Amino acid sequence: MKAIILNAGEGRRLRPLTISKPKCLLKLNKVTILEHQLTNIAKSGIKEVIMVVGYHANQIIEKVKEMSLNLKFKFIFNPIYYKTNTAYSLWLARDFFKECDFLYFNGDVVFHKDILERLLGAHYDTCVAVKRTAVGEEEVKVILKSEMVKGIGKEIDWAKASGEFIGIARFSKSFNSLFIDKLKEVVSQGMINEFFEAALNRTLKSYNVYAIDVSDLPCIEVDTYEDFNVAKRIYSEIFKEKQKA
Repeated sequence: MKAIILNAGEGRRLRPLTISKPKCLLKLNKVTILEHQLTNIAKSGIKEVIMVVGYHANQIIEKVKEMSLNLKFKFIFNPIYYKTNTAYSLWLARDFFKECDFLYFNGDVVFHKDILERLLGAHYDTCVAVKRTAVGEEEVKVILKSEMVKGIGKEIDWAKASGEFIGIARFSKSFNSLFIDKLKEVVSQGMINEFFEAALNRTLKSYNVYAIDVSDLPCIEVDTYEDFNVAKRIYSEIFKEKQKA
């Protein structure tokens, strides 16, 4: 089991905070989003992290070097990060997950560590973490039939959606051959600015992908100033919980 984190983007909606640093290096209090994610990953028992970087890549690499976590890292540089999205970044990492299970992370998600426990402990080999909640235009939405994912993407009609994909998932070796084929389709069709869910959605007719409900656990994907303020509050609550434990 590996972890793959996508941290190539510019975080334009958070400017000026991200003019001189990548989004994942914004501080929640004394720690960055990156440190928060890597600490949770290390606690889950995963030992190897593949990270796709682009915007201010050297800052991310230097921050990782400063940390004393028992993790092995591989960095993949996306040279056209400024005009691509998660589908292309994940495609660049394909050789590192085609023969293994992996946990997927958007690099801007702040989350409770128990979300990883649920994904790793699920009896489904391929599953996505979902909040069953009302959604709007901005969220990556999911259509569910019981626990099975029948549709995923931002373009889904919010009125038909069952909830929101939070940006963390578990994918299996048996699924990844199909997944890589669909990523190749998306990229070869020139859809390099698509989210990776465009490829994931294409797999659903051929492979069963399931939702793991994490509605009761705090998490947020940081895209806007409002999200960032919520993320800091969530992290503060998680930190207080740790202190009590």
